[in-house]
Amino acid sequence: MMMDFTGKVFIVTGASSGIGLSCAEQIIALGGHVIGVDKNATAVDNDAYGHSVISVTDERAIKNLVNTVTDKYGHIDGLVNAAGIWGSSKPFYEMDSEAFQNVFDVNTKGMFLMSKYVSRAMIPQKRGKIVNISCIRASVFRNNMADYAASKGAVVSMTSAMALDLAPYNIQVNSVAPGFTYTGMTSASFDNPEVREQSEKLIPNGRLGIPKDISSVVMFLLSDMSDYMTGTNVFADGGYHIQK
Repeated sequence: MMMDFTGKVFIVTGASSGIGLSCAEQIIALGGHVIGVDKNATAVDNDAYGHSVISVTDERAIKNLVNTVTDKYGHIDGLVNAAGIWGSSKPFYEMDSEAFQNVFDVNTKGMFLMSKYVSRAMIPQKRGKIVNISCIRASVFRNNMADYAASKGAVVSMTSAMALDLAPYNIQVNSVAPGFTYTGMTSASFDNPEVREQSEKLIPNGRLGIPKDISSVVMFLLSDMSDYMTGTNVFADGGYHIQK
């Protein structure tokens, strides 16, 4: 079975860079149409791509966007919630409450809001795919990331809860947990040769991931081949979480 997204419409958040951008590019390569959502502009230049500069925390803007997409295309086949920010990198007892809340607003509440309105469009059509980007840090921890880890742990839990709510409507909801992946958000760390070498020693596959390693898993979860999978968190981490 080949993946073919011809005639299908997808919304991808965080589409201007990293994993979100890679997802958008792969969907287009497979014949689909993408509406990208990001607070930043995009370099994507393709007739099959439309871009909306909004924040995933802006509920009114999200509702309006979903209405616009459904009015134009008549359906939404898939949603990728890839928008996310890093935490404060402090011990939890030194974290600022507002900064802590901001991490949850983007990483968790943003996923909730996008999924809420997109699923309302999917329910009448009795089909759809939602893929949320979680992280290995939802279950494999290190110090100074209570805000980020908690927000991504909530993504995993909400994925399963959403999957149950949407199962009667033939809508599958899954999440992907990237490991050490080289993106714009992580480049400042991994561009340090010592940090990169130490990180790669922890990965059984022996290398950092790249966005396409993650987006390729997302494509499977967006496709008909994953119709019998829902509520699952799929690790795409080169084996990092099993090497202890």
